[in-house]
Amino acid sequence: MKKNTQIGSKFIVIFICLVLLSCSAFQTVRILPVFDPEATILPQSAAVIHEKNGITAMAVPLNDVKAVDAFGIVIYNNTDHFVSFKQKDCWMLDQARHKTKTIDRSQHTFYLGKNFKPKLPPEFPVEVFRYNKTIRMQGPPVPLPQEDIEKTTIMPKRRAQFFLYFRKKSISSTSLRVIVPKIRSDFDDTETTFVFKFEVRKG
Repeated sequence: MKKNTQIGSKFIVIFICLVLLSCSAFQTVRILPVFDPEATILPQSAAVIHEKNGITAMAVPLNDVKAVDAFGIVIYNNTDHFVSFKQKDCWMLDQARHKTKTIDRSQHTFYLGKNFKPKLPPEFPVEVFRYNKTIRMQGPPVPLPQEDIEKTTIMPKRRAQFFLYFRKKSISSTSLRVIVPKIRSDFDDTETTFVFKFEVRKG
């Protein structure tokens, strides 16, 4: 009788552990902006906007993408000269201050599937227009081709749009920082870095 009771107790413990594990596995995780006095937050799309040195930079968490931590980035050049940057230099910092680079292009299919096409939230263009009617979100981005294939150059009053994918840190971290560094002015070599602050909410 005692042996049967022990077996029953072990079964209950195992069952409870399995239930807890399954609940954590299906727990929803959302990446959302946190208050930053230097930034503007668009509430519907959860985009974060910074403006500095005539450049407007926007970061939007793509919470529909589950396999990686994904962000849409838009850089709008409001200056009268060209600006340039290297997308591969962007990175993410978690709450333990671990630096994570974007996944390699060769790994996109492994993480995202063969026919994956990222999309910005449908509310995003409307919110940007309300925020600043001079920023043109209609039509395709117009980067200028360069000999350096790693560098993107943006003409005056034009934008570049791209997506960043990181191996998931939102599972273990409650704080994420997306860094878009060294957007260089081709006029005076000024370099501008943007830091976008996000928090992870579970449940």
